[in-house]
Amino acid sequence: MATGNVQDFACFTDYAEKLVCHWKVPAQTNCSKEFLLCYRVGIPSQHNVCIPENGKESSTCTCTIYPAFFVLGLTYILTLQFNGTNTGNYSVTPALVVKPRAPKNLAIEKAENGNYNLSWEESYSLSSMLSGQPVIYEVKYWSKQDPTEVSRKSINYRTKSFEIIASSLRKGYDYIVSIRCNYTDYPAYWSDWSEAIEFHYDYQVTTEDVLQMVVPVSCVLIMAVAVICYFSFTKYVLHCS
Repeated sequence: MATGNVQDFACFTDYAEKLVCHWKVPAQTNCSKEFLLCYRVGIPSQHNVCIPENGKESSTCTCTIYPAFFVLGLTYILTLQFNGTNTGNYSVTPALVVKPRAPKNLAIEKAENGNYNLSWEESYSLSSMLSGQPVIYEVKYWSKQDPTEVSRKSINYRTKSFEIIASSLRKGYDYIVSIRCNYTDYPAYWSDWSEAIEFHYDYQVTTEDVLQMVVPVSCVLIMAVAVICYFSFTKYVLHCS
């Protein structure tokens, strides 16, 4: 296997627990037997090793490093080996490749005004480097009956809630909603989408809806009665003549 067959080597971190590196390889590659990822922090320092695993996709190798700590300016020196031979040297600064954890504990409740209030929690503890940092959230929701029609909304970092307006929903439809985030001081990656939750738009008929239905029907009935009366009167006049 030539060096050039290792493609798209890249790393990302949740900036709390792990640094994940991955790269593409030919199909049927046994990552744990053929590759080894050596790493050290700064120069000089002790070398450590990470044994990669095959990723979810058969053509990807993944290696997960669990650092003892995260600080700004920390840089990892990485050497990728294939069957004992160096096949690539890389340097990675975790602060520049942050892929945050997705928001958690999504919940949704119907408000008195008929709209739906979505709430969630940040996935980082107060001691984390990302806790309290400026963050942008993105909400997406779609109906199970028409999954191609997706609504997306961006949200200011100062809130952990979002109101889904009932007028944007279809009557009686089931909806799925999910959310992701991006920390503005560490903008390299958006998080994955959170676990989705579902809700049903249990639409209730309002007085306004009743009027919207009754008024047109009443107009049609009045016109029909008027037409019938006109023709009846005309027939009566002609008969009397």
